[in-house]
Amino acid sequence: MKNNLSATCDLCQKESTKRICPHCHFELSHDAGMIDDHIIAIIGGRETGKGHYIATLVHRLENEVGQEFNFSLRMLGDDTRERFERDYRTPLFAKKTLIAGTVSATVDSTVKMPMVFRLTFQEGNRTRAINLSFFDSAGEDMQNLDIMSSEARYIGYASGIVFLLDPLQIDSVREKLPIEALPPKLPLAEPTYIVERLRELFERQHQVSATVKVSTPVAFVLSKVDALFPILDPSSELRHTGEHFGSFNLADAQSVHAEIWSYLQAWKGGLPGRVDSGFRNYQYFGTSSLGRPPDKKGNIETVSPIRVEDPFLWILYKLNLVKGRKGR
Repeated sequence: MKNNLSATCDLCQKESTKRICPHCHFELSHDAGMIDDHIIAIIGGRETGKGHYIATLVHRLENEVGQEFNFSLRMLGDDTRERFERDYRTPLFAKKTLIAGTVSATVDSTVKMPMVFRLTFQEGNRTRAINLSFFDSAGEDMQNLDIMSSEARYIGYASGIVFLLDPLQIDSVREKLPIEALPPKLPLAEPTYIVERLRELFERQHQVSATVKVSTPVAFVLSKVDALFPILDPSSELRHTGEHFGSFNLADAQSVHAEIWSYLQAWKGGLPGRVDSGFRNYQYFGTSSLGRPPDKKGNIETVSPIRVEDPFLWILYKLNLVKGRKGR
């Protein structure tokens, strides 16, 4: 049977050769439907560091992590290349400055467009490839359920979600740290508030019953863990990088999960309960995209990310794209 190479646009009634997602109506890659496609949503409130996370994650996947897992990562399309180089790689790695925050999709529609990457695995004589669509949502859009439903509806169709939570917005954490180390208090970026918006989005978008847990893999990630070092136990797993060596280290991930759960119980007792009651397939992680705070002018001496690949590798593991191992 011959594949249709064009179709009539529902809006303008003209013939179009562009492939459009039936759910979110964004343009798909030229080979959509020919190889596996997965949407990875990277979300969080304002000032959680989503841009820095994406920049350092891609850098790690292109280099050390790709070598360990025997895969390569490349960008698909000029839009992705230009956007990533302009908005992510150049500011952080070339200019050594902070990445500007993502503008709301209600102001700039281009932020709704995904950055598409090709992940190619080499397994002996077999080559396997998948497309990954990364969405970087504005923190402001996570604060309003109506905006999330209209401008960030891709979240509900994601294969996996990396959900960054800012521990520096938790009152009991702020009380333990020097005031000069703290960002402004943003009530609508408080982790519990953002988690509740995500749960409500699934209830609204997919008619998920209040008694049914969301099954999409969600990595709940404490960002900026380097800022927490003064109050973390000296033996904390968060003080060093994970060691995967070509397969996802399940034992290490479980240790990190248990440690963060324990901290959250102490810092924000109600949050773990809300997560557990609303989500079935989740894990806690801790990352630092920069490794240390920038100076007062926003300049970064060196970029030394800590564990940024862990949440992403966990999602690949849950999607059966990489293997896991139980022993360290």
